[in-house]
Amino acid sequence: MKNILMHKLRSMAILLSAIIVAATSLQAKKPQINIVYPKKDAVVGAVDSSFILGSVTPGSSLIINGYNIPVHDGGGFIAFLPLNYGDFEFNISAVNENDTSRFLWPIIAPKAKRSFGYDSLRIFDVKNESCNSVLATGDRLLVDFQATPGCNAWFAVPGLADSVPMAEIPPQVQPYWGETVFGTGAVPESLKIRGYYQGFLDIGYYRQIDSSRIHYFLSVPPLNDIIDKIIEWPAGRIDYNFLSLIHRRGEIIEDSSGYFITVNPVYFPRLVQFTDSVQIMRVGPRRGYLSIFQPRGVKAMAVGREGEWIKLKLSQTQYGWVNEGSIEFLEPGRTPAKSFVRAIRMDSNRDKLTIEIPLADRHPFRVEEESEFTSVLYLYGVNSDTDWIRYDFDDPDIRLAAWSQKEPDLYQLRLEFNRPIWGYDVFYESNILKYQFNKPPQDIDDIEDKVIIIDPGHSPDPGAVGPTGLTEAEANLYIALALKKELLKKGAEVIMTREDMSPLPLYDRPRIANMYDADLFISIHNNALPDGVNPFVNNGVSTYYYHPHSINLARAIQTELLKETKLNDYGLYYGNLAVNRPTQYPAVLVECAFIILPEHEAMLKTDKFRKKIAKAIRKGIERFLDEYERKK
Repeated sequence: MKNILMHKLRSMAILLSAIIVAATSLQAKKPQINIVYPKKDAVVGAVDSSFILGSVTPGSSLIINGYNIPVHDGGGFIAFLPLNYGDFEFNISAVNENDTSRFLWPIIAPKAKRSFGYDSLRIFDVKNESCNSVLATGDRLLVDFQATPGCNAWFAVPGLADSVPMAEIPPQVQPYWGETVFGTGAVPESLKIRGYYQGFLDIGYYRQIDSSRIHYFLSVPPLNDIIDKIIEWPAGRIDYNFLSLIHRRGEIIEDSSGYFITVNPVYFPRLVQFTDSVQIMRVGPRRGYLSIFQPRGVKAMAVGREGEWIKLKLSQTQYGWVNEGSIEFLEPGRTPAKSFVRAIRMDSNRDKLTIEIPLADRHPFRVEEESEFTSVLYLYGVNSDTDWIRYDFDDPDIRLAAWSQKEPDLYQLRLEFNRPIWGYDVFYESNILKYQFNKPPQDIDDIEDKVIIIDPGHSPDPGAVGPTGLTEAEANLYIALALKKELLKKGAEVIMTREDMSPLPLYDRPRIANMYDADLFISIHNNALPDGVNPFVNNGVSTYYYHPHSINLARAIQTELLKETKLNDYGLYYGNLAVNRPTQYPAVLVECAFIILPEHEAMLKTDKFRKKIAKAIRKGIERFLDEYERKK
């Protein structure tokens, strides 16, 4: 009896194992779906179409929201599909000869900004408390808000001005930088917004207010004005909903700013000093760069602020903005030192040409490359008493040095060279400003012995991710290693910022280049796109530079990449990128392919394609060196 029971138990176990194996086999045959981007429940950009990418079991067919989506041989896919605003779902199904897999992939698509309707009067402040401002006599207060279109608007500042008129500006296109930079450049007509109002007030003398809000007013215009506005509208674009304002004519609403303004406070102007080792001055709060790499100890007069941004008066008409976290306020009553340039001296050796300018203190400066052969140094808070400029007569590079005083407290030194600028640095030793030009390496038309830094972008962050999971950090490293071999064969001295997947902070990469006295810097990347930009139209090879002395290297590499890879020309870009900003050497960043495209990702997995890219970059470097030699 016991043997019979054991036999039955063994039989049941065998049957159960067979069932499990069969179920596992069946499950294995069921097509698998993996979504790489966007992440589940992610908030995407406010766009009407965007892409979804990932992978399915190779050989499967794929349908997303009713669209048949091509699947690459390796299983990767990317689709560019319409979105509806709000909570949105991708309905995804994959089918193979055995079974079908289906699931929903939810995301959130914010609604694009729109004009306000005419059913009520509304005012929306486009600024918040982060824009609290300090202004002084001679400044201009700019006031703007969004409101119901077609109305009359004005503002008041208690204790300063009443009933300052505002004008409704023409319909504005929402600036979508992703489409402008990386797309076709066309922005949909639907994004034009009516109802932006602007006004201004020039700050007069002896007026002082402390932390006042701005009061906004909006009223429905008289009937005749409403009719006149309708007549002015372009034919075929009349919004007859505007007529609903007729029933509200005479109505006025009031609101106030979410930020405060202070005028002529006793604690401004105030001398400040840069505390960071290198700092950036901007042309406005959160705006473009005016000058980079201002060293610690530079002093300037702060005359205003907007939020966390401090306004500096640099000369009679020139201003710059810095973040408050990069400066310290010095004791009240101190004024900037006045420096007078009496003499300039040059010192040259095999590697560098140094221009020395003794000053009374550390002043802000800006460098502008006017051409391949001309560089201009602007010194703020500095005036001329220049009687002498001493050249190093043995130096063959410098053709002419000439000073000028553009305005009080703005001194200009213009340098003209006999061959193109290779790189430069500006720094202080005590209060002596040193304007140092790096000379090109010896035997410039030969890649041998050139110190070339190869920077595989990303890590620890993965960067962009391909449909089947290849990360940009991995792809960049594989290409960089192939490029290293290519350059070593030609006798170059190659320094890698990383040779494996070890983490490397972004700002350590240019530091490595300076540590090894780099001749050239090449950063390797692979591209992706922001939401809303069509990847089937916008893709290919692109190269980025920041300083003018790097553009010819970027052009040469882009030319060779297009020849070797046969990919689309995605463009040559000026790009404000951290690894390209150092001034000491030509530096470029290369976007070799589009890792989010299945075809490109598949190529990036092959040695053949990586070697093509490596060969193209090497040939681009050789082209650049040869062209430089011929310009001497």
